[in-house]
Amino acid sequence: MKLLLFTLLSILPLASLSAQELGAFASFTEEESSTSWGFLELETFTATPATWNESGEISGSFDQDSPISFFADSITSDGVFVGDYTMAGIDTLSCDVFVEDARNFSGAEFFILTSEGDIYFSVTFSIPTSGWSTLSHSISNDQWLTFRGDTNELIPAIFTPESLRDVIEVGLNFFASSTEADGEMIAIDNFALLPDLSPPSLKITPGAGETLVSFTQITGISYDLAMSTTLQPADWTGLDRDTSDLRGEGTFELGITARPKAFFRITTWPLLIEIP
Repeated sequence: MKLLLFTLLSILPLASLSAQELGAFASFTEEESSTSWGFLELETFTATPATWNESGEISGSFDQDSPISFFADSITSDGVFVGDYTMAGIDTLSCDVFVEDARNFSGAEFFILTSEGDIYFSVTFSIPTSGWSTLSHSISNDQWLTFRGDTNELIPAIFTPESLRDVIEVGLNFFASSTEADGEMIAIDNFALLPDLSPPSLKITPGAGETLVSFTQITGISYDLAMSTTLQPADWTGLDRDTSDLRGEGTFELGITARPKAFFRITTWPLLIEIP
């Protein structure tokens, strides 16, 4: 049974999409779009369409201990996973991965390739148990690596607003630890392009008989705003009006009746657009 990408998902209906679609996630439920993903044997650079499974994922297998890769480019689902990541506000890559036998597996990493020839690698994730697990890596908050000039030396990447203006390929690399991995399956599901889900700062402004609570909203995120007077788990509730599943842009403001003591918290969820 595959893991859900998030405990709660706000899933939007499939709409007319353009490149670099914030919130796009591949559910791999339809063969045509699923096999537009590529499968690459990295040692021979032999690329073929990924194998689609009716259970809803794409898969491939190791040839001896050669590294393998799944990738999306401009022909994958009409290019929704590539393009201008900066303009779209894409910050995080997330994916469910399946490892048939973790004993013969050494790690996995996300990668991003730009039209300038720059390639960026996430940290290498170790996956100690067989079966499904979820990987996630932030562009702004986590470390990435890139090559120094024309050398093979990997150095920490420093992203600028221009770094990811034209992404032409994105995906994951998988590495075997021995030739015992020969023929063993790797699969991926729920690959997603997400915004930065760090909760925004709340501004609390006391007033005569009323307290103003405000924060800045970002496209692609749903916000839940709650209050407690005791900090007990069962005491967190919505405020004076429905403050669950807030969506929009700009500043959200809400005036509530002043209380002797109150605590506020905000939870973020991604708004996802399914690419079957």
